[in-house]
Amino acid sequence: MAIIVVIEMPGVTKEQYEESWRKIHSAPWWQADGFISHAGAPGDNGWLVVDLWESGEAFEKFVEKATPIFEEAGFPRSVQPKIYEAVHVDTR
Repeated sequence: MAIIVVIEMPGVTKEQYEESWRKIHSAPWWQADGFISHAGAPGDNGWLVVDLWESGEAFEKFVEKATPIFEEAGFPRSVQPKIYEAVHVDTR
């Protein structure tokens, strides 16, 4: 089952997000199994990320690998993603 992951990161700056994005995209494991899409944008009080994954398990495996990068960038540890079951996933 595909999932939508919404992560609101209060206090995170565009610079922090860009730094973590570059490091993840240069990591040898970047093309993680189960990844569908990603978007990041300024949020109300920080940064907002919306991802699509083929499964919760695939997302969890990615988080395990990416956590050191997030910690190094100074992302808040208390952030909890909101996860929703995707009913339809359309891509071009």
